Amino acid sequence: MSQQFGDWRNSGDDSIKDYISMDEEPEGDYRILRKFKTSTQRIALVNHNGNLLIYSNGYVMFSTTADEDIYAEAMVHIPMVAANKRKSVLIIGGGGGITTREALLYSDVEKITTLDIDEVMVDFGKKLKPLVRFNKGSLNHPKVQTIIEDGRKFLEKTPAKWDVIIIDLPEPNDKCPELSRLFSREFYSLMKGRLEPGGAISVACSNSDSTPGYLWSIQATLKKAGFYVLPYHNFVSEEGEDWGFCLATTSLVKANDLRMLVPARYLSSKRLKDMFHLPFYFAMANNTGKVQTDSNTVLLNIIKKAF
Repeated sequence: MSQQFGDWRNSGDDSIKDYISMDEEPEGDYRILRKFKTSTQRIALVNHNGNLLIYSNGYVMFSTTADEDIYAEAMVHIPMVAANKRKSVLIIGGGGGITTREALLYSDVEKITTLDIDEVMVDFGKKLKPLVRFNKGSLNHPKVQTIIEDGRKFLEKTPAKWDVIIIDLPEPNDKCPELSRLFSREFYSLMKGRLEPGGAISVACSNSDSTPGYLWSIQATLKKAGFYVLPYHNFVSEEGEDWGFCLATTSLVKANDLRMLVPARYLSSKRLKDMFHLPFYFAMANNTGKVQTDSNTVLLNIIKKAF
């Protein structure tokens, strides 16, 4: 086991609940393979029905399950087909390498910068055998540069620009309230300055059926930063979850004009267009979002109220 999972620091004395929250506990039998502490999170590697689940601070960060494929396709292919070019891609929060795998499907991609704040997560994506098989070795690809740094600090000091930026980050929470600064008007304004003309951004917007206000607040914040915004969603029937996203661009993009440019496992051009038709219960909450700034707790309040 130690050879398979490398030399990451093990921490076996803490309670399971410190690593796996009750509402995120797998159904049926599962086995905790390893537990780790880093400077930013508690991590658990879990085997469940032959799949690897990687938990961060109690919640599944990513896994080797089919719904992870579905999520990654929605996260990556929408901005990739909306952008005028796809030569340069920035992925913030891509330690698992799964979103990087999807971006590598485009032959016109010349460089992908995959950023994560935690070196351990990137190490998993490069060396953890079940995950490397799942991400097809994406983080070891010659087109991919991995950087260990906070996404906000990285963008503040680099003059580089990208055609596509993918923001795949967890929601702000009590254990990590500073995540709000990666969803704020100030941060989105910074991102706008790092986007090439005709570029596109996608932002993960939590579970839309339990927290619809979360997506609408991200939409309002992106608009305040000067973006055109198209919200979309992806319902995963196996999990019974409806995940929300925002597509942000600097020029007007129409959903009906978007079509797939590469083959995908689950996503087709027809399915892509369907994702922009929001459920009635969800669409009814449109225009109710509040703007997240560096100095308020809009998104954190929404998450706390829901859970």
